[in-house]
Amino acid sequence: MSAFHPLLVFTLSVRSQRIADIPETAKPDAVPTRFQQLREAVANLAAPAEEQVRYLDHSFKSLTGGGSADGYGNDELVLELDDIFQAANDMIEHGELTEAEKGAIRPLDELLTRWCGPDNADFWRREALFHDARWADVRACAAQALARLPDERRAIGRSA
Repeated sequence: MSAFHPLLVFTLSVRSQRIADIPETAKPDAVPTRFQQLREAVANLAAPAEEQVRYLDHSFKSLTGGGSADGYGNDELVLELDDIFQAANDMIEHGELTEAEKGAIRPLDELLTRWCGPDNADFWRREALFHDARWADVRACAAQALARLPDERRAIGRSA
């Protein structure tokens, strides 16, 4: 009697599945492009405080057991933009983003950079999303940038 290694059995069973039977989140089209990641990061910053809190709670649910992520602050919203916006020049080079779209996001990036550091610790607390006028400025600036980013799936080499 021979036994198969569990990984081999799993690999063979996955390979034998029809694409239609694979969950949407496992299909290649379900993986967001860099442009979509950038647009989503901007959209999260433009969202109302209640939506931002829901997003942050969802993002940290593995750490909080599904509870409130208040203790993790708001910086994740900005870090997601920072992570993908660093690739803007490469995205332009590969036709995923235009100079005009990068220019539309730059004021948002500059605004957020101004509020970094220990002197602005209050800005990064969860309650600031609701009560700090700087977050209203962030939302307005992000909404302006978002208006310049079409809601589309953009492949490499195909920019607006």
